Amino acid sequence: MQKKKDFEELFRNNYKQMLRLSMLIIKDEEESKDIVSDIFTSIWDGTINPYVDKPQNYLLMCVRNRCLDLLNHKRTKERVYRLLTLESSLPSIAINNDTPDMQRLREMVDTLLTPRDRQVLIMKYERKMKYREISDELNISQVAVYKHLSQALKTLKANFK
Repeated sequence: MQKKKDFEELFRNNYKQMLRLSMLIIKDEEESKDIVSDIFTSIWDGTINPYVDKPQNYLLMCVRNRCLDLLNHKRTKERVYRLLTLESSLPSIAINNDTPDMQRLREMVDTLLTPRDRQVLIMKYERKMKYREISDELNISQVAVYKHLSQALKTLKANFK
């Protein structure tokens, strides 16, 4: 019974301020309500224990962190979406593999890249696989595919002068 009273008091004293902070950060009322509700659900389940010296500060920090996680997730999702749409709009280019530059590039791919970066690069550009196909075959996320490709291209660009 005491747990319920403590929870209700915590809710009454902090809900509005938590919601305001969430709205300030993410600018979406429904998502803000979801974030604050998720935090209180975690408190009720015992996943979060806000009964510390300054529970208000702790709860506001929880709201801030959840909002930042949500924004980060949205940015990553948008980047992947842009890359996927960009990929489908690029024309296919025929490349002559016998030139000295292509041979040098192939050697760099074999020697400078990590095995995973090399594998993703080959799957993307030689086998002409899509991000989703690569992620399914390697059992990694599409974001991981993007990161491996970015790292591989960055390494090649830095060494190909």
